[in-house]
Amino acid sequence: MMHLILVIAVVFVLAASYLLTFALCRAATRCDMLEARWREESAGSVSEESHESA
Repeated sequence: MMHLILVIAVVFVLAASYLLTFALCRAATRCDMLEARWREESAGSVSEESHESA
């Protein structure tokens, strides 16, 4: 009986760590995508402003 509880606890810990890792990687990827989009839009707005002033 103790062996079964130990196995369930290990499986639970592994599953939780896997889900946490997946969530952190997904959040980091989303953050990188948003940052890249923000950089693109900033660069686009700067170039548009320079065209307007010329």
